[in-house]
Amino acid sequence: MVNPKGIDHVLINVTDLDRAVRFYTENFGLKVSGQHEGTVVWMNFGQYEEKGLYIHDFGIYKVERELPEYRRKMAGLNHIALHYNSAEELEKAAQEMGKRGVKILKGPGTHKEDNTRYVYIEDPDKNVIELVAPLGESHPKA
Repeated sequence: MVNPKGIDHVLINVTDLDRAVRFYTENFGLKVSGQHEGTVVWMNFGQYEEKGLYIHDFGIYKVERELPEYRRKMAGLNHIALHYNSAEELEKAAQEMGKRGVKILKGPGTHKEDNTRYVYIEDPDKNVIELVAPLGESHPKA
């Protein structure tokens, strides 16, 4: 078996591209690397040298229908997690987002399974995003 080296990117569905671009650029510092007008927008954290390619870590894809209320009981993507280098960074980011009206679903708290600090938030389309940071030296740094 040939194993992958990691996750290359994630695309999520949204109902309003402009609103989603504002949410992800203003709250996470993502940069737009390319788009197909009205359909899809690709973003990254600014770490790539632009050469006319839409190199991305994350993307948003326009769909017509919102998620149903019972979505958490269906198969599909549960959440995405964004890594912060420290619990202090994570909690500061969560506080700033809360002040901007971002919905905090759960946390801050600590996962017993892997000794990480977490906060779960919701984007405007009700996609769940976990903000996560290691506690202690046993957790690998990104």
